Amino acid sequence: MINNPREKRTNRVLIIVIILAASLIHICLSDISSLDELWNYNFSRMVSMGLIPYRDFNMVPTPLFTLIMSLPLFICRSLLIYRITCALLIAFVSCVYYQTLVTGTDNKLTPLPFVLMGVLIVDYVSYNNLFFILILIIQMLIEKGKCKKYSVLVGFLSALSIFARQTSGCILLVSTLAIILIFYEDKLKNVMKFIIGAVIPCFAFLIFFTATSSLHDFWDYCLFGLLRFGDNNKQFFTNSIILLIVLGIELIVDIGMVIRHKSNAAIIHLILGVTVLTISIPIVDYSHVQFAVLFFLIPLYRKVSMSYSDKIGKRTMVYLSSVIFIATAIFGLGKVFDKTIIKDSNELKYIPVDQSVLYDYSYLSNLINDWKSDGYNVTFFSSSSVITSIMNGDAHPPYDTFNNGNFPGSVTDHIVYVENACAGDNSIVIIADNYYEDGTQNPAGVLEYVQSNCEFIDSYGRFSIYRGS
Repeated sequence: MINNPREKRTNRVLIIVIILAASLIHICLSDISSLDELWNYNFSRMVSMGLIPYRDFNMVPTPLFTLIMSLPLFICRSLLIYRITCALLIAFVSCVYYQTLVTGTDNKLTPLPFVLMGVLIVDYVSYNNLFFILILIIQMLIEKGKCKKYSVLVGFLSALSIFARQTSGCILLVSTLAIILIFYEDKLKNVMKFIIGAVIPCFAFLIFFTATSSLHDFWDYCLFGLLRFGDNNKQFFTNSIILLIVLGIELIVDIGMVIRHKSNAAIIHLILGVTVLTISIPIVDYSHVQFAVLFFLIPLYRKVSMSYSDKIGKRTMVYLSSVIFIATAIFGLGKVFDKTIIKDSNELKYIPVDQSVLYDYSYLSNLINDWKSDGYNVTFFSSSSVITSIMNGDAHPPYDTFNNGNFPGSVTDHIVYVENACAGDNSIVIIADNYYEDGTQNPAGVLEYVQSNCEFIDSYGRFSIYRGS
């Protein structure tokens, strides 16, 4: 046990540095393989280009993550800067998670391997990571008995989470309010303070939406669009099976602790855990399930740590942390070992990518630029069309994220965009031959409309090129 304050500070700084280094290596060395990352980057870059969310481009998620991540892009608009910002966010989340694990335990090094594993399993950074850090902070405030003292802050963070992830955020707001009503004294006073805190972000975003004339579109995309998105995207991916098994074990342990101990802390953790579980709805995959696995690890870890802290040596944790850190570095370097580093695109410069992907989309982006120079209106119907937009340094909403649920009105309104794209002989349409395999969220009927109403003129790889009529 460390009693020297200077040694404590040194160890704390060292842990932060290790977490930060692991986050930077893991996030920044990834190749271009996740369209989810590019879609999220595209949302933020469009804000930095002066476009307003919902009014100027389609987006189902609430805007907090996009607005925060757009800030450094006003200085330098590039995917590398965006990734560095993402890495800083992951490092911050990991430090808060470390502090959550270490609370109430003696061995301060024991959580580090678990935190580094949490960094290693990050697929891509999104609004889910932002929501997760908000719920971790709320958990810490409640757990340390500061909910009474900081009811305004808990209300503020709970309401703010709605603008990170609307479904889970609303459930979190109701859950934290219920916790105050059930478990705390001076209920009326604390509820009033909670409501005051919750009103602040709601009022701030109301001003933002009103000032930018985007309030109507915000409701259309984030409420009605979300319902359409969920209806069309109930998916299960096999890459989540292992995490689901781990999560099942954790849930059994967590519920068992509630039944056995009946402590307020255990019950509160389970209530908040249910909120984290909603991140996996309606898409059950590796990227979404991981948050529940990490959250439900907290009580299990503490139980094991308190029972076996004397048997878990400091040296063992140092070795294990070193192995995981080295594995992170090797895994990161392995991802770029046979990749090409992009040099010609301003926004994608220094990002590793598969050579064939770079060649294909460089060719298509140049082709699009040539057609535009000749006076054609070019529309690219593909889940990966965002790549050519980023390469060309421009944006084409709503086609960059032409996904189910991203359109106002009825579920068939996306056909209006297709009709406009195909209208006139100065229109060029590029569409994937395997359109329905190209993206699981691609709207129905697009390929059929283009094939029936446009003239086929050429093809490149898996893409067909049509002229409008």
